Amino acid sequence: MKGVIRPPSSGKVQVKVLAIGITQQVFNRIAEGHPTTSSEKLPFDPTVDGVVQDETTGNIYYTHLFQIPRTFDPIKVAALSGPWLLSWGMLLTCAKRKVLIIGATTCGGRAAAQVARWVGAAEIIGVSDDEAALATVRELTNRVDLSKPEQFTDIKGVNYVLDFIGGKAGSKVIGQINNGRLLCELFYMPAWGPRAGEPFVMDATMIIAKRIRIVDPALTMWRLITPENREKLRFGLHLLAMLRDMPYEVVAKPLSEIESVWDEEDFKTGKKMLVLVPSKKIEVEEKPASSRVGGLFAVGCAAPPVQPFTQVTGMSWIPPAIAANRL
Repeated sequence: MKGVIRPPSSGKVQVKVLAIGITQQVFNRIAEGHPTTSSEKLPFDPTVDGVVQDETTGNIYYTHLFQIPRTFDPIKVAALSGPWLLSWGMLLTCAKRKVLIIGATTCGGRAAAQVARWVGAAEIIGVSDDEAALATVRELTNRVDLSKPEQFTDIKGVNYVLDFIGGKAGSKVIGQINNGRLLCELFYMPAWGPRAGEPFVMDATMIIAKRIRIVDPALTMWRLITPENREKLRFGLHLLAMLRDMPYEVVAKPLSEIESVWDEEDFKTGKKMLVLVPSKKIEVEEKPASSRVGGLFAVGCAAPPVQPFTQVTGMSWIPPAIAANRL
């Protein structure tokens, strides 16, 4: 039985969904392992990142109706925007500083390593309990096995820690790094990884002693969509859209198959990104034909035809490391 969609009321826009990214945050919300849903009652909307189209004008929008060029691949934007923009908002000031990524082999961790490299971090340290997968994160300058705590004691001068595992991992790592005389604050962002539902404990004495500043990931994303940061969001989306090497594997599935793919381990542990598209194929104007495979949007390695990032029109803000073509 088909429902009837009423015309939008005055001041509202009717859109059709092109792609929705199912991030780790969404899985955590569904499993009630996220603070925003641990006490909520169903139904609630767990989605975070998506791409929609105005049926009247044909314009394409990212979440919060932020307009993006029609040349952008909806699947690519939906799949990358959550993890990529989260790290983009957190690491904009990390140039020439040390970044440590807990869970560097997850989708969020791989995106963070890529962002840190683009922005110009002095050192990018990846932490994971999967050494083989850790070796595939090319942007890292140093790799540490999570199961070998003795390796952490030699790590000093870290400015940023992004935690894409959750649970006790963050406290365990932070408690062993930056020993000795402290020359900087340590920004720590718990990004709600696969173990986010586990109890998280960080000793207050350690927070003071190591000068830890805990950063809310939701607030980091919210700041990007505020008027004063719109140029930073716009630039981040342009960088995201022109990536030639995807940081992780993206699997696009029609909504009709959601029950058969929802419990796949690679999606729930953050190793791959699930993107849901309409069960009925939707054509988007000005989409390059090469980006479609088998009737579904497909994320390939070729970048969409956007201008080089040093020549993006209308950009009044560009990170110094990128503007100088250092990377």
